[in-house]
Amino acid sequence: MQNFRAKRDIPMAHHVEPSVEEMLRTLAVARLILGAEMNLQAPPNLSYQDFPRLLDAGINDWGGISPVTKDFINPEAAWPQIAKLQKETEARGFVLRERLALYPEFLAREHFVSARVRQKIDELAAADGFATC
Repeated sequence: MQNFRAKRDIPMAHHVEPSVEEMLRTLAVARLILGAEMNLQAPPNLSYQDFPRLLDAGINDWGGISPVTKDFINPEAAWPQIAKLQKETEARGFVLRERLALYPEFLAREHFVSARVRQKIDELAAADGFATC
């Protein structure tokens, strides 16, 4: 889930952005409705200093983060440093792991991707389906 950020040149420029509390409630309800097996992600850079609370609300994925590129949709919102993201993630009992564009449970499905894509995935994925380090 991605919280809305108002931009000057968009049709919703004057709409109110959700509060952190609204985002946390929405994530918690989504977790309850979707269950523990569903992957639920929210970007840490759009919750600024409160981003660790997203884990408390039930996410299990930070989404696409990058130490070398900006968020092209929200360039004003810098990514947290990977070390800080890892520290806050581990402080809540989770492990920060790099994954591929597909979640590991989809990589295990036979015929889910073409043979050509499968070959590339096999080069990049560890046995558990996460990215090799």
